[in-house]
Amino acid sequence: MIVVEGELPAVFNKVKELAELWVREGKKVGVLATNETIANYGVGVVKSLGSRGDLASIAKNLFRLLREFDAEEVDVIVAEGIPMEGLGLAVMNRLRKASGYKIVKAHEN
Repeated sequence: MIVVEGELPAVFNKVKELAELWVREGKKVGVLATNETIANYGVGVVKSLGSRGDLASIAKNLFRLLREFDAEEVDVIVAEGIPMEGLGLAVMNRLRKASGYKIVKAHEN
């Protein structure tokens, strides 16, 4: 798993770029998106953690979705980072641990 952190537009673009790269390499890719971005991904197995405005829902859905990706035998998961405020801090801590601290910082071009 890779976690992509930064401002939302840059995160979305980097997640999409990484997912497309691994799909071209023949990998089965899982994308952990949010309700606000899910419709914009065109490759991989895309799942929504929930709305960025409902961090409790995101926290609740995280491990279930990781188990679903595992059951679907995805080769790599690319996850959108979320704002590290309030409950978002705990969610990002879980995402970072699950990724083995494989973090990509996304920047606007």
